[in-house]
Amino acid sequence: MIKTLPQADGSNNAIGDFFRFCDDADAFYLRLDDDVVFLEEGFFARFMKRVMAEKGAALWYAPLIINNAICNTMIKYLSRILVEGPLTCQASCEFSWAHASFPQALHPVFIEAVRTNRLGDFRVPDREIRLSRFSINAIGFFGSDIVELGDGFFPPGGDHGGEEEWLSATLPAKLDRPGKVLGDLVVAHFSFFTQERRLLQTNILDRYYELAGLAPPVYQIPAIPLKDRLRPWRKLKRGRAPKYTISLPAVVAG
Repeated sequence: MIKTLPQADGSNNAIGDFFRFCDDADAFYLRLDDDVVFLEEGFFARFMKRVMAEKGAALWYAPLIINNAICNTMIKYLSRILVEGPLTCQASCEFSWAHASFPQALHPVFIEAVRTNRLGDFRVPDREIRLSRFSINAIGFFGSDIVELGDGFFPPGGDHGGEEEWLSATLPAKLDRPGKVLGDLVVAHFSFFTQERRLLQTNILDRYYELAGLAPPVYQIPAIPLKDRLRPWRKLKRGRAPKYTISLPAVVAG
């Protein structure tokens, strides 16, 4: 069923208002960004099995998200993937979120892992998220929590533009109920607005289509202005894009 709001204008300012429709106490709701480009086989059934077994332990649940700043840090320190380059465990990481160089290095390695049946190299232990904003590229929650909390589930003042901060950090802190990343379930998120233009200059999106057995569509590749070709684009003048080396671990012959 498609839900609409008269004040929705296509921007992200109205996203939080749509959570009011998630009021079925018997339902589990999963929000996916429109640029999630990969879900592993059997994802939905496995995700539901995990969250039903842990219902009540966390306020929200997320898979391990490829190209999500906090998950990037988990991959670097908890998985078998080899990552060289700077990261911070913050949703708006000044390195991996603010520039395209990290996902430009990570996506091809992830695609190769899927192609060669090595997703296990990416998996990490589950981790609770407390007192930290989490980019909710893929996040699930129970309708019963919304019904129980009522208006307390939503940011005060009716301004839901900050629903990500409220849902992933503020509300868990107020309720002392963390969010939780389920590290054995993996999805891939293509880009943040800080990265999209440069990532679309690559063949990464086409490779995800090929991975799914689909023909890449014809889409407009954004031009990079001359000034940005001469000087790497930067967010809020944070400096040049850092360099990364990312690889799968060596296979030990046995």
